[in-house]
Amino acid sequence: MVMKVSGEYTYKNSLSDKPCTAILTQYNLTIQSEGQERIIPYANILTVRLCKSKKKFSAVIQPDGQQPITITNQFYLSHLEREDRSHQYTTFIRILHFHLKDKSTAEYTCGKNIKGLLIWACSAVVIAFIFSLVLELLQLSPINSNILAVGLSLLAIGLIIFLNWGRLPNVYRPENIPLQFLPQGFN
Repeated sequence: MVMKVSGEYTYKNSLSDKPCTAILTQYNLTIQSEGQERIIPYANILTVRLCKSKKKFSAVIQPDGQQPITITNQFYLSHLEREDRSHQYTTFIRILHFHLKDKSTAEYTCGKNIKGLLIWACSAVVIAFIFSLVLELLQLSPINSNILAVGLSLLAIGLIIFLNWGRLPNVYRPENIPLQFLPQGFN
């Protein structure tokens, strides 16, 4: 039985990657690369996370029990040259969401990975406490070391939030894709 293709997109996320083609059919997402094919039923997709970093947009798709698939709007041609495929990427992401909304119970998030932000925040708190403890041991602390540690922790967490504002993790519905996570001019 031949499946009708409703969307197709070719990407190359980095210079060292091989080109991959993502194909959307009525019930599956198929990833083709170097003659190999990986078929993922939409029902097996657990999460979709949209990300943005300057002019690079990406979708991280997590199938059940498999490695995540990262699809970007970039196609790397050489060290200095890459092709911006924003229009095709945007179309592909919209079609993918259209298929997933009825055929999957996936969770849709956008922004930074929450685990990464939590690791940064925890690291900042540990460093703040170590720093205040060292100042206390050297008798250079201007105030109580616990108060200094809490203050530095709050300052560091505030800085992390400030630097990631607009990219903080958020949940969305597949029929309401956040436009700031799709390339501008192609929405």
